[in-house]
Amino acid sequence: MVKARDVVTPIIGFILVGFSIYVFLSALRLMIIRDVPSSLLATLIGFVSLSGGITMIRTWSLTRYLAEKKEEK
Repeated sequence: MVKARDVVTPIIGFILVGFSIYVFLSALRLMIIRDVPSSLLATLIGFVSLSGGITMIRTWSLTRYLAEKKEEK
């Protein structure tokens, strides 16, 4: 049976990665119009959301790997 966390965690991770790409593109747009403080803040938000998304996906995949390895024993 599939647990809810096995579905929700990677979806949230991929949403965070997609959001970070959107924010990075927004930061580039702000850099083009020379709005420096806003572009730096957008870049920071993009890096934080990218880090969170990748961490969630990595933790989810590691948990699945360890669960499968535990079932083999």
